[in-house]
Amino acid sequence: MSLFISYNREQKDFADRIESSARTVCPVMRDTNDIAPWGSIEEFMNRIRQADYAVLLISDEYLKSINCMYEACQLYKDVNWEYRTMYVVLGNADIYVYTVANHERYIRYWKDRKTVLEDQAKSLPVESIDSITSEIKRVSEILLMLGDFLKTIRDTNNTKPENTIDAIISFITTTPAPKETHLEDDSCEALSKTLKGDAFDNIFKEVTHSERLNLRNPHALRLFHLDVVNYGFSQKELLKFLRKNIGRYVYSRAKLEQFKLDDDVEGVRDEALRIMRQTGRPDEKGTGNELGEMLLYAFLEEKLDAPKLLSKVELSTGAKQYNSQCDSIHMHFVNNADGIAYYQMVFGTSSVIGDLKGAIDAAFEGVVKIENRGDDEVELVEHTFLNQNVPARDVDFIRSILIPSPDGNTTYDTAYGIFLGYSLGLEPGTRTALEYRAAVNKKMERDIQEYAKYIREKIDELGLSHRSFYFYVMPLTDAEKEKREIMQSIMEVSDNG
Repeated sequence: MSLFISYNREQKDFADRIESSARTVCPVMRDTNDIAPWGSIEEFMNRIRQADYAVLLISDEYLKSINCMYEACQLYKDVNWEYRTMYVVLGNADIYVYTVANHERYIRYWKDRKTVLEDQAKSLPVESIDSITSEIKRVSEILLMLGDFLKTIRDTNNTKPENTIDAIISFITTTPAPKETHLEDDSCEALSKTLKGDAFDNIFKEVTHSERLNLRNPHALRLFHLDVVNYGFSQKELLKFLRKNIGRYVYSRAKLEQFKLDDDVEGVRDEALRIMRQTGRPDEKGTGNELGEMLLYAFLEEKLDAPKLLSKVELSTGAKQYNSQCDSIHMHFVNNADGIAYYQMVFGTSSVIGDLKGAIDAAFEGVVKIENRGDDEVELVEHTFLNQNVPARDVDFIRSILIPSPDGNTTYDTAYGIFLGYSLGLEPGTRTALEYRAAVNKKMERDIQEYAKYIREKIDELGLSHRSFYFYVMPLTDAEKEKREIMQSIMEVSDNG
């Protein structure tokens, strides 16, 4: 049994008092004691997930500290984080935390901080912005969890500061610690992600919003956009990113490894492009050559942390005879609220068309086709993925998931990953360039406010509210035109491109 104290230095005296009392009943993890001289601060902060219990000293300074909020984000990755976490609301933080309308104070603070960092990154050479990129990623994670985090603190029956220390001792000595449920520690550990996503967060800017699907199982509804340049979305960095990942998209892990063994890494892209050209024309849906199919793969690997089993190119070549309705198939590791680990077979579908409602409808048509095939898609994985030249550990790993255990229980569920692209439909009007950039985020927020309920209604109509759905939404300036131009640019690139 152990206790982690997360606090801002302004609350050092209160942390001292907690530590002094808590050490009489359990080990205490705290920065002043557990970071060795010249040791890693980040490594220590990550240890909050190893502790059985955590106490967070919530103050105005805490909620504006990147290190404090980083620790909160790490804790948040545990499904059972709420059941082993205690809060002490100090100073004037109660004015802002206990009133929902005042939560905007912190959301606005982190949004502004992200904007400043992004502007700094744009003004510096690419090779010198690693630290800023890392900071942007941390701030993005904070923004994603902040609303739920503040809501949870507000909804918790927190004791008054003067009664807190006795309450903490009572809590950790009488409340059993939940089972460890660390979402990322063992995430598909036998399968590595294929995507080279180090520049992902520089290219795809996430837009925070308050809409929720409120499904019973894990789910996501996330918005992204490209850089806004001259009143439109810039394709420049997207094209570089997609070209860099062509080989990873087309080929299996084993094939990519073979290229390395043959000392022919430079040939990966050329050979991958040759295969894509053979499967169909640029922007031809169902071949792997459509923008949505490729971006779906990228978002599921990078943002869902779900390694690819088969991309659409692989499904339309090596598994063509199975007539798969999926745009990609991925494996995702999750924990449920009871701390039981299991896996999800994530079947992907995508749609990039002019309006968001049409994209939603088209994507759900794909979901229905996949759902109707039932076990055929899983059988496809068994016959295709496992018959590739796959490393033995990968084969054993996938078989252990797909094949029922002796007691007849399966260890995976079906989930859906969906990429939606649409035309934003925002005219410059009389806006300045800066005003237009701000309007992009507002328009996206309004769009998802309008259609989040519609998405949930579609899920309910199809009787799929028991499934997990992971949505990734990204507008373009002119979706129909640009998706074709982007794929033409990628597939028709010259040898020197």
